Amino acid sequence: MIIGKKVELLKPLESDMNLLWEWRNNPYHRKYYREFRESNIDDQMNWFRNILKDDSWHHFVIRKKGEKKIIGVVFLNHIHPVNRTGEFGITLAEASYRGRGLGKDALLTILDYGFNELNLNRIWCEVYSNNSSIKLYQNIGFKVEGVLRKHIFKEGEYLDSIMMGMLKSEFTGKK
Repeated sequence: MIIGKKVELLKPLESDMNLLWEWRNNPYHRKYYREFRESNIDDQMNWFRNILKDDSWHHFVIRKKGEKKIIGVVFLNHIHPVNRTGEFGITLAEASYRGRGLGKDALLTILDYGFNELNLNRIWCEVYSNNSSIKLYQNIGFKVEGVLRKHIFKEGEYLDSIMMGMLKSEFTGKK
């Protein structure tokens, strides 16, 4: 378990997979994901079994501190052991928990883990132009490193794919 100021990050369990699968297929969340087709529960279970064996994935479920209910997921994946880079992703799936600083705390907590426990030098993300979280990422310290113009087709329109990154030397820690 990794403890932030407001959240706890825990390794997912097999019993969490039905909930994560529902979130993965939810149209609200899918507009922010690379995946373009729905998955089935077998896909989800195979994914779960694979991440257990893959050191380049550090995947966590998010709980509000002191509560049992899972409210989202956060992860570092595609971790490269030589380049010391990794990609982050986050979904705060429960709408009632958004806007309360829980997502920000989960992100700062996973960044602290990535930079200080895994000794990564750079953490990056790909975010689409339809995502209001871009401002949060910039406020935390992520820099726009490039834009793939009209790269993704979601909900009937082409969106820019914005590449953002942060270096360990730029991370100021948990705010």
